[in-house]
Amino acid sequence: MNALSSPLWSKMAPVSEPAPSPSCCAGVVQTVLNGWRDRFPLDSSPFYSMSVSSGATRKELLAACARLHHSGALQPIRARWGPGLPRRRWRMGFETAPSQQESLASALVALPGCVRVERGSEPTGQCSVWAEVEALDAGALERQLAVLTLPPTYRRLLHSTQGAPSGPCDDPMLASLVERGLPLCARPYLRCAQRLNRPERQVLAALRTWQRDGHLECLTLAPTPTRSSSDGLLALWRDFDPDERMRSLLPSIRGMEQVLEFAPGGADWPWRFGLLVMAPETLAMQRLAQWNAAAGNTILPDRCVTLRVAVPRDAALLFGI
Repeated sequence: MNALSSPLWSKMAPVSEPAPSPSCCAGVVQTVLNGWRDRFPLDSSPFYSMSVSSGATRKELLAACARLHHSGALQPIRARWGPGLPRRRWRMGFETAPSQQESLASALVALPGCVRVERGSEPTGQCSVWAEVEALDAGALERQLAVLTLPPTYRRLLHSTQGAPSGPCDDPMLASLVERGLPLCARPYLRCAQRLNRPERQVLAALRTWQRDGHLECLTLAPTPTRSSSDGLLALWRDFDPDERMRSLLPSIRGMEQVLEFAPGGADWPWRFGLLVMAPETLAMQRLAQWNAAAGNTILPDRCVTLRVAVPRDAALLFGI
């Protein structure tokens, strides 16, 4: 049995929610929700350290965590990877029939590396799905895409983070556990160590080394983000190459989220320049028209796609793929 799918982990999780302490007030709840988003302690008794710095007791903090997690308001303790961890992010597009769009979008959302899905529509009735997927390398990307019933029509590497493939890459079991979340209990690193059949000090030493080397930014205890869809517009030009004046005016486009600029390519991404503006279609078109007028641009986009954008997770799951 794969260690990651062992029932041992679920047996270690708390089986019941601790009874709330009468003194656990709204102030403790706010402390839990906001106090350790970027600095969850890397020591064997983190809630003791947290009680010293917050003024709340360890019991109060654990009780608040249990209630918030049970209600869905608080995530487990998770890793936030640092700039030293090498990884790549691709942008891709899928041309689909209207009947395929929803099922494809749902399949993309389920990919552990998918951080963005956009359902696209055009005045011609043409449908498309666009996505951004992150992975440690091209091989990990292909393993994710292999589960889809439709391969991407377009694909380009958006950006990559350079670094030595060591640290978490050398210990994917531990990396996967801290990425997906440690249990909210008094000794989360001990539970993790037991899960891996290792000493707790070895787990803590590895995490501290990853942090020192820039692979791990921090461990976080953070609220569950609100998941909602938003509107956007994707404008793509095949041969348009804006001059410096046009580029200098790009920040004036309200809601502009991405500038997509690549060397002239082939069928995998036939557009040289693109803009992604987050706003309802009519407003986004107005903002693009204002930029065109101010920049003196008379070249219309070769393609404008109205998007409904969803963000399925706040960070890609890179390990255990």
